[in-house]
Amino acid sequence: MQNKFIESIANLVLLLLLLMAAVSYNGKLFGRKTKDLFKSKEDSIEINIPTKKQFSELGLHNIQLQESAKGVWKTSSEEQSEKVINTKAFSKGIYGFGGQVPMLMHIDKENRIQNILLLENNETPDFIQSIQEKGIIKQWFGKNYSEATDLKPDVLSGATMTSTAINRSITNSLAAISNHKANINWLSVLDLKTIAALLVILLGIVVSFAFKGNKKLRTLQLILNTLILGLWCGKFISLKILLGWTSNGMNLLSSGIVFLMLILAVFIPLFFGKKAYYCTWVCPLGSAQELAGKLNKKKWQPGKKAMGILKWSQTAITLSLFFCLWLGLAADIVDYEPFSAFIFQHASFAVLAIAIVNLVTAVFTPRPWCRFACPTGQVLNWTNKM
Repeated sequence: MQNKFIESIANLVLLLLLLMAAVSYNGKLFGRKTKDLFKSKEDSIEINIPTKKQFSELGLHNIQLQESAKGVWKTSSEEQSEKVINTKAFSKGIYGFGGQVPMLMHIDKENRIQNILLLENNETPDFIQSIQEKGIIKQWFGKNYSEATDLKPDVLSGATMTSTAINRSITNSLAAISNHKANINWLSVLDLKTIAALLVILLGIVVSFAFKGNKKLRTLQLILNTLILGLWCGKFISLKILLGWTSNGMNLLSSGIVFLMLILAVFIPLFFGKKAYYCTWVCPLGSAQELAGKLNKKKWQPGKKAMGILKWSQTAITLSLFFCLWLGLAADIVDYEPFSAFIFQHASFAVLAIAIVNLVTAVFTPRPWCRFACPTGQVLNWTNKM
C-alpha cells in the first residue's frame, strides 16, 4: 500500500511537470499568460499593435490608422473608413490543433474583407502551409457579414481543427464589427466524419467489454480505428494536443471527439481496471502497428539486458522532451510524433519517415512505438497510475 501511495505521488509530480512543460511551450496555462493568471480573462488578452510591415502586407500603404477599440484600428475619416482587425480579440475559446490562430483582417468601408494575414501561432507548420495553398483563407475575400453567413466554408481535409478555428475566428470577427451575434452551425459540428468516429469509438467500448476474446471482432476494430479514426477523420490524442489544451484551453465544438478519447483513456482504466485502454482499443497508430504485426507470426523479442534498458526508454524520451520544453529548446519537436502521418497529404517528410520505419519494425516486434517511445502513451500511463 505504501509503495502504491509513493508511486501515485510520483506520477502526480510527473503530471505537474507536464503543466510546467505546457507553460514553457508557449508561456501560457489554460489560455492565460503566467503573469495574468489572477486577472480576469478579458484583461489578460494581449493584443499587439500591428507593425508597418504588417499594414503593408495587408495592402495598406502610407495610411494612418488609430485604435478605436481593443483589436480594431481604423482611419480617422468615417466616410472613408478602412479597418484592421485582430481576430484574437473576438475569438475567445476558439482553438485549433495547438491553440488560437490569430489573424489580421483588412476590412473596407463596406465591411468587406480585403485581405487576411496569419499571425504567429502554434499550429503544425505543414498544416498552415496546406491551408494557405488550398485557399481556405482566400475564400473569405470580398465577403461581408451577410454574405459570410450564407457561405458554407471549406475546411482542409485531415486538418479540420486548424481550418475550422480559422473560419470561426473570421466569422466571429465579422459579426462583432457588424454588431451581430455569431451563430454556430451545428451541422458543421455533427458532420459525417464526426458521427463515423463516434460510432467506431462506441463499437470499441462494446467489443472491449463484451467480446474481448473474439479475434475477428478485434481485427475489425483495429481496421476501423486505422481507416476511420486515423486516415479518414484524423482523430487521435497526441502530446501536441495535450500541451495545446493545457496551454490554451479546449473547445468542445472542434475537439469533442478527441476529448471523448481522453475521457475514455482516463476513466475506463480508473473505474474498470482496463490498463492502457486508449492505446489498446482506440489509438489508430497502435491499431496500425498491431495490424502490421499480423503479417509475420514470428516475432523478435529483445534479450533481457536490452529489455532492461528499453523498458525505461519511453520514460527517458518523455522526460527529455519535457526538459527541452522547459529550457525553451526545440518547441517544434512535438510536431514529429508519427500520429500526424495519418494526415499524410499535409504531413512532413520526417513524420512520414518515422511512421513508415515504425510500421516496418512492427512487422517483426509488437508495437515498437507504443512500448519503447510514445510520450503520449507515457503521459496517459502516469495518469492511470495516479
